[in-house]
Amino acid sequence: MNLVPGNLYKFPYINGHTRDLNRKLVLYIGEDHIHRSDGVVIENFRIQVIGEDRIRLCDNRMRYHLKELSWDGDVYVNHHLGEWPSK
Repeated sequence: MNLVPGNLYKFPYINGHTRDLNRKLVLYIGEDHIHRSDGVVIENFRIQVIGEDRIRLCDNRMRYHLKELSWDGDVYVNHHLGEWPSK
């Protein structure tokens, strides 16, 4: 999936080890790769969980769990998980 900076996404329930991200609405900030001195590139990205004041660094494998939301004028709709009121 091609993630777009500034768009909203939602994590579904992933597993018990990801309690702080399960079913959370997040703002995708963008890519943030780490370039090590040995030439290896660690692919990561940044998100902000809605309601939190910090930006988190996520491993690239987490991107496949994100579900895209779309705005229909009244609610954000996630075609996999239903819809959420905008208010």
